[in-house]
Amino acid sequence: MTTRLAALAIVLLAMPALAAAQTQPAAAAPAAATGNAQRGKVLFETTLRCYACHGFDGQTGSPRLVPMTRAEDVFLVYVRKPATTGMPTFAATPERELRDVYAYVRSIPQAAPAPEGIPLLKGILDRRAKAN
Repeated sequence: MTTRLAALAIVLLAMPALAAAQTQPAAAAPAAATGNAQRGKVLFETTLRCYACHGFDGQTGSPRLVPMTRAEDVFLVYVRKPATTGMPTFAATPERELRDVYAYVRSIPQAAPAPEGIPLLKGILDRRAKAN
């Protein structure tokens, strides 16, 4: 009975979000990357050492690169002339290499959030832990 009530509560709480998602247009994803993701991985991890600040998966460090929301051309402009002092400039790096890095970053799958990062799920898990 308790499990059915919890399932019903989850469905009822999720309905407004589902309805809103259906009525709002989806954000357009950036166009497909033109570089070579395999070469980009080597550049990211060894040659350009991007991992030192952004992590090997692009999802740690500052700022997170995954999910990559910038269009490829915007990415190229930014890495050549960054707006922040903490980001090195890659103005002398060949465009092909930067496009390869972009392709690699775009190829990295986004990690699922931890259950603790989803408030509704965290509440359910907390209540379950207290009950046991």
